Amino acid sequence: MLRHPRGRTLSRARWPSLWLALGLVTAGLASNAQDRALQPGVGAVAPTEVRSAAPAASAPAPATAPTINPAWRPRFQGVELTQWELTEPRQLSLVAARVDLRAPGLRWLATPPAGPDAGPLAPPGRHVGETVGRLTSSFLREHGLQLAINAAPFGPVVEEEGSLLDVAGLQVSQGRLVSGQAKRYPALMLMRDGSARIVEPPFDLEGVDNAVGGFDVVLRQGQALFSPGSGATGAHTSALHPRTAVGISGDGRHLLLLVVDGRQPGFSLGVSLAELAQLLAGLGATEGINLDGGGTSTLVVQGSEGQPQVLNRPIHRGQPGRERVSASHLGLWAMPLRPGAPPVQR
Repeated sequence: MLRHPRGRTLSRARWPSLWLALGLVTAGLASNAQDRALQPGVGAVAPTEVRSAAPAASAPAPATAPTINPAWRPRFQGVELTQWELTEPRQLSLVAARVDLRAPGLRWLATPPAGPDAGPLAPPGRHVGETVGRLTSSFLREHGLQLAINAAPFGPVVEEEGSLLDVAGLQVSQGRLVSGQAKRYPALMLMRDGSARIVEPPFDLEGVDNAVGGFDVVLRQGQALFSPGSGATGAHTSALHPRTAVGISGDGRHLLLLVVDGRQPGFSLGVSLAELAQLLAGLGATEGINLDGGGTSTLVVQGSEGQPQVLNRPIHRGQPGRERVSASHLGLWAMPLRPGAPPVQR
């Protein structure tokens, strides 16, 4: 049983499976104001969303994987990167990492809990301060990681690093419980045995090394969720946003980390939840989770001289290329490539 830094514990429990149908949702471009569907506003302790739970479908169909043919190139041992652009169903720019969970030397890190002297609380100070807010690039640099993405939703949104923020949903960092279950938010769990799983609450934390929460399971046993006919309605399911997502391959060997840029006409407009599931399927995933997105979506790798290299184009406060401070990240330590292996260039 894991123990929270403040003394709370989270009991073991079984999690239910979810069976839903497939389809493609088409939607108009969401405005920057719709970022609140992905990020809590100032003073919020947990995100607010407009959604309806998708009922089980009698005959779910497999996700239709788009033809993206990613050209994977090795960056570190067990870690490959790819970047590509699409013009259908609209202009999109995407970056993904494929991690071989069986590669030697891999270690994960979710954002650790704030220390006793950390602070202050981000204004207005009405939330629980669980972690210290950092840019994803700062998180990578401070911990000497080779790759990092933003992870769980959080609040409040701030402009500067260093204040205490509240993680919305489950977070475990190297066996330490940082944040407990919230609402019905699912989680990505990275186990001590090296495997990965995407689960829904209530959670069993036996054997969990690191875990980060997300908003939605979007792909389950090859079935795309939040699709026409599934019963899911509301702006949450169909709006186009920048997205950060993680998928697990059917054989459980690979973890797929995906960031889709959005809210940038002429560059990338974002995707719906059903489209996100289809992109994960196109990368080889059969399970997938939608993490925090919007202006927080960021994927960073360690550059050739050890410096952080942001591979996508974040859009905090509507400013292309500006990262957002986040309370939750997921990072990876990996071994350098063998001599002669070509590095990935931006």
